[in-house]
Amino acid sequence: MSDALESSLSGVRREFGSGITEITADVGPVLVERKLGDVLAIRISPRPPADDFHVTVLPALVKPAVTRTVHVRGGHDLRGRPLARLDLEAFLAGLPGILAGGFRNVAITSVGSTASKDHETRIADAILSNDRDMRISISTDFYSSVFRDRDYTAILNSALMETGEELAAMLEEAGRRQLPDTLLSFAKNDGGRAPLSRLALTPVHGLRAEPAMAILGAATLAGIPEGEVVLCMDAGVSVGHTRGGLPVARSLIRQGFDASLASNAAILEPYTVHHPIRAGIPSVIADLREWQESPMPFGLVPTLPAAQDAAMVGSAVAPLTAWIDRLETVSGRVDLQRVQNLAEEDAHSAAVQLGGSPGQTRIIESNVFAMPYGNPGIVRIRVQAAGETSADDEHMLPADARGTNS
Repeated sequence: MSDALESSLSGVRREFGSGITEITADVGPVLVERKLGDVLAIRISPRPPADDFHVTVLPALVKPAVTRTVHVRGGHDLRGRPLARLDLEAFLAGLPGILAGGFRNVAITSVGSTASKDHETRIADAILSNDRDMRISISTDFYSSVFRDRDYTAILNSALMETGEELAAMLEEAGRRQLPDTLLSFAKNDGGRAPLSRLALTPVHGLRAEPAMAILGAATLAGIPEGEVVLCMDAGVSVGHTRGGLPVARSLIRQGFDASLASNAAILEPYTVHHPIRAGIPSVIADLREWQESPMPFGLVPTLPAAQDAAMVGSAVAPLTAWIDRLETVSGRVDLQRVQNLAEEDAHSAAVQLGGSPGQTRIIESNVFAMPYGNPGIVRIRVQAAGETSADDEHMLPADARGTNS
């Protein structure tokens, strides 16, 4: 694979030279194919599961990766109040034996980590103080109100971190040789991108980027920052939407009755014969099938040239994206506006820290949700920011390449 990468970047350098300032790679197919690393799962809760029925059930894909599970007493409620004191002393006493097992990948999940990450970070700090080379994923980095989703996501992310490190190192080395002045990024599930350095830390966010990139690419070619995107692929016809120039995303990738993946990802749903036609909403229909001689299903007619590779275009124009997704306790409308404004500032700052230019960073989504189960005063704040580097505005696709609205 390294030879193929080297050859590809060499070809890009010969054809475009210094005209290329940024490259975004979709690493999802490689992440999917690689064997998952072994993971130590540390679960923090007031008490261990009472029986097998109450044990967290992982999807079949990731279950074999968990080679040992450790329970630590602790956890918080939705207001961030401790449900039980963290039993750090007992954990430290058993830590030498845990580290003796040769684990490198650790996933830490705590009850109530959406409200307080204190117990997770204290356990992580204890591990790193003994071995700085450990790869640690903590579930507070992945928002879901369901413990099982956060546990699954942290474990899968941890199991992918070694592959993420290898890919990041391979891309960086090849890029340094072939295009030393080019910024390298990886495509994300939400239709954005992140610096290559983040691939070793959160590879799970690049696991399923292609659908988002196809939506973004088709919308870009059609010049539709706000509208509907219909994608006809060999597997069937799907539909997504764009908002603010990016795919509309949800915070979970659902997998039937299995745990959901807590990663912001573009919404791409099956197109049916009952699909509503909304007047006044721009749309684009892209035929992405390998064999395009037969008519498209549902009587659809493509509005983009057949030869366009929408996913590659999407990767080329994807901006840096950052999310703030957290719980807040509020006492009224003024307090609610304050915490929402703060979340927007934090999302903007996060995108800038990834490399976005402050003047070219904007808020794409800012929503407030009431929490269920009778928790007055607790709200969920979800904000997305997108930013461009200072060089991006100099290398946008020309208008004629983006196509026209349909």
